[in-house]
Amino acid sequence: MARENAFNPSHVETVRSVSRQSPGRFILILIVAAIPAFLEGFDTNLFTYGAPYIVHNVHGTPALLGNVATGFALGIAVFSMLGGYLFDRTPVKYTVMASILLFAGCTVWTGFVSNPVELWIARLGVGLGVGIFQPAGAALLGDIFWETRGRALSVFSVLFGLGLFVGPYLINPFLPHYQTPFVLSGIAAIISLILFQIFIPRTYKVLERQQLKLSGIFNRNVIILSIAIFLFGITLFGFLSYYSDYLINILHLPQGTSAGIYSMGGLGGLLCAFPIGYIADKIGRKRGVSLASLFIVIGSIGMFTVSAAVTPLYILTFLFGAGWGIYVGLSVGLAQDSTDDAIAGSVTGWIYLIFNVGALVGGPLFAALIPFGFVMAGWITLGLTSLLSFLLTLFTQPVLRSNIVSE
Repeated sequence: MARENAFNPSHVETVRSVSRQSPGRFILILIVAAIPAFLEGFDTNLFTYGAPYIVHNVHGTPALLGNVATGFALGIAVFSMLGGYLFDRTPVKYTVMASILLFAGCTVWTGFVSNPVELWIARLGVGLGVGIFQPAGAALLGDIFWETRGRALSVFSVLFGLGLFVGPYLINPFLPHYQTPFVLSGIAAIISLILFQIFIPRTYKVLERQQLKLSGIFNRNVIILSIAIFLFGITLFGFLSYYSDYLINILHLPQGTSAGIYSMGGLGGLLCAFPIGYIADKIGRKRGVSLASLFIVIGSIGMFTVSAAVTPLYILTFLFGAGWGIYVGLSVGLAQDSTDDAIAGSVTGWIYLIFNVGALVGGPLFAALIPFGFVMAGWITLGLTSLLSFLLTLFTQPVLRSNIVSE
């Protein structure tokens, strides 16, 4: 289990004990544990970039984009808290593997749906899988060593960014036919299952079992982070629901140019997540959270201000991705810093739950504001919410002492 009683704990191989053996083993654990983040990012951009074509093929209306994004976010939200709780109470290895299996089936199904109802259900299923492995995987990475929490969580963000970056380039050559990329997404998920089985120990860490007190989650930092991450959920899913549509159908940019700009959201996280995570470990994760949030604000407002100026769109989307790529991870890290080690998974699940409740609002809010103009919808759904989120992060308190209990 995640935490087990044992008369001879030194004889039990755990994620923590294996990570201590050498830097190489630690890095291997980080990479394998973060592969689900690649799957999430890859599937996310396969769908969001290909969504206008998928919606057309299932005879849906533009409003279906927001509804499907809401279904995806609903699936994640429903299981986010469960994923974090299971980290604290069950073998995290098998929790993550089961969720990847669900994800694999539904991501492949996405490429073969024939009507809007099937599409909504398929994306809900993908969301359910992500909802479990997202908090469980982030808790696994962030709770190994306090000193490297930001960097460890950044690995999750880097692989997520890699998936985001690859997605548009892989699906673009196939459009308007998009089935093959979703099959490849399913194959990648199966490979992830095999690697998890081989390299991740069954037991996370061996500690004396403690009563799980969820009331310990709610302190000043976690409450502020919860509101900030709720607002960012609105920001992000407004972006995911309508930014590709904005580039293709509002700005009328060439298909290849749109794919290149859109992919900058993934490239920003891919290139910047680890440096920002490293800096956060050195200067404090509170400051790291605010820095990431500031990048999001600049990108969110700028993307809907520069019209069809291609170079600024590349830069601003990159900045948005740089912040997006690590903001949730560092928020999770600061929340883990601020609570007891025994509830690291539960507080991670709580942050993801609130984030995805916000995500439920992002797509429908953008859609509701489109009658006032796409730019105005972007300024409000992305710009205003990201600005408020950034301001809230300034009121969190730094945490300077480790809360991780030794085995």
